[in-house]
Amino acid sequence: MAKKTYEPAPEVPEELRERYATMLEVIQGRITVSEGARRLGMSRNHFQTLMHRGLKSLVAGITPGEPGRPGKPQREAELERENEKLRRENERLRGRTEMIDRLLGVASGVIQGRVRSTRTRKAKTEGGGGEGDDPEPGLETAMRVEAERELRAARLPAALSCAVVGASPATLRRWRRRAASGAGAAPTVPSMVAAQLADAVAALVRALKGLIGADALRRAVPGVSRRQAAAVKRETLATMERERKAEAERVVVTAPGVIRGFDAMHVPVAEGERYALVAADAAVPFRTTAAAVQRYDGASVAEVLDQDFAEHGAPLVLRADRAKCHTVPEVLEVLRGHGVLLLQGPPRHPGFYGQLERQNREHRAWLAMAGRLTAADLDRLCDEMLLALNAAWPRRSLTWTTSEVAWQGRPELDVDRAALREEVQDRAARIRRQAEGRAAVAAMAERLAIEAALTKRGYLRREPGGWC
Repeated sequence: MAKKTYEPAPEVPEELRERYATMLEVIQGRITVSEGARRLGMSRNHFQTLMHRGLKSLVAGITPGEPGRPGKPQREAELERENEKLRRENERLRGRTEMIDRLLGVASGVIQGRVRSTRTRKAKTEGGGGEGDDPEPGLETAMRVEAERELRAARLPAALSCAVVGASPATLRRWRRRAASGAGAAPTVPSMVAAQLADAVAALVRALKGLIGADALRRAVPGVSRRQAAAVKRETLATMERERKAEAERVVVTAPGVIRGFDAMHVPVAEGERYALVAADAAVPFRTTAAAVQRYDGASVAEVLDQDFAEHGAPLVLRADRAKCHTVPEVLEVLRGHGVLLLQGPPRHPGFYGQLERQNREHRAWLAMAGRLTAADLDRLCDEMLLALNAAWPRRSLTWTTSEVAWQGRPELDVDRAALREEVQDRAARIRRQAEGRAAVAAMAERLAIEAALTKRGYLRREPGGWC
C-alpha cells in the first residue's frame, strides 16, 4: 500500500480567522506589513519574523531531497547495534550454559560411580577391597569413552575432558580404536609387576638408554602390560638420573678475581647486528664489562679484554669458548701481557660455561624490554644494565648482598703468575706424553693442567653431586 503524502489544509479556529486572513492579505500584497502588524496589535518586526518563519518552512518543504530512502536517525542505529550485540552475547551464554549442564551430568555420573577414574579404582585395590565391587572392565571403559565423547561434543577442551573421565588422551584413543575394531575390553591389569619381569624391563631400559617405548617393552618382555612397562620405565629413568647426578662433580670457584668468563651475545639493532662482549667473574655474579661492538673478531676481543683487565684487574684465568677469534695472535698477546691463562672447555659443551650462559639470559631479557634498538641505544643500555645487575640486585647466594659489594670485598691475589704459567705448561706436557696417542686426552691437556694448578692453590674445589 502506497504511503499517503497529502496533508489537508489546517483548520483555523473561529477566533483566529481574522488574524489568519490578515496574514494572507500581507502575503498576497494587498496590504503592507505595517498595516498587518497594526491590525494584529504587534510590532512590525515581530509580525515580519512570524511571516518569515512560515516562508522558511515553505521553502524547506519544496526543496528537492536526496535520492533513496531516508537514513535512520543516529540514535535508532545505535540502539539496533546494541541490540545485535546483546543478542550475540545471549547466544554465547546459552551455549555455555548448555555445555555446563552436560558437564555436570557427566560429572554426576563420575561422582555416583557410573564412570570412575583410574585413581579411585587403584585406591580400592590397594586398600584390600574385593574385585567383585568393581564394575565389569569393558563396561567401565565404554562408559569413559562415551563420557569423553559427550564432553567434547559440549565443546570442552580435550585436556579437561580427559581429566574428568580419568584417562589420558592416548589411552582414550587406544580404547576408541579397540572398540571400533571389535577387539573388546583390555585385560585387567594387575596392580603389581612380578619382580623378574620388572628387572627384565628395567635392564632393557638401561641397555637402550631409555629410548625404547612402552609398546616395544610390552612385546619384548612377555607377561608385562603396556601400563606396567610404562611405570617400570618411568621409575628406571628416575633412578638413572639420580645415579648420573650422584656420579657428577660440582666445580666451585672459591675466590673472586681468579677466573673470569668471557662470551659474546648477538643483539639485533636498527643498523643491522651488533655484539655485546660480556665479561663476568666466575665466583660471584659480578659483570666487569659489557661492551657493544660492530664485529666479533680478534681485534674487538683484544681491545675489550685489554680495557677490562686494565680497569678491573687481570684474573689468573680467562674462561672462553672455542671461538676462533679467542685464539688469534692479538688476543693471545693481550693475555700474555697481563699474565692470564686461557681456559677453554671441550667442543660442543656449553655447560662448561654455564654461569655466563645463564647470565646471558638476563642480558637478553634486559635488552628485550627496551624494544627496537639503535647502535647508540645499545651502548647506553649496556652501561645501565651493568649498573643495575651489579649494584641493585641482592642475591641469596651472597647472603642478600649485591655482587658489587662481594666484588669490592674480594681478597688480593698473591700469586706468581710466571710460576703458575710454567707449572701449567709442564703439567700439560706430562699429560700429553701420558696420553699415548689418545687425541681426546691430549686436546684437553691444557684445561686439565689449569684446573689442577688452581685446585692445588685452593682456588678450585670439587664437590660430589651435580645439579644439571
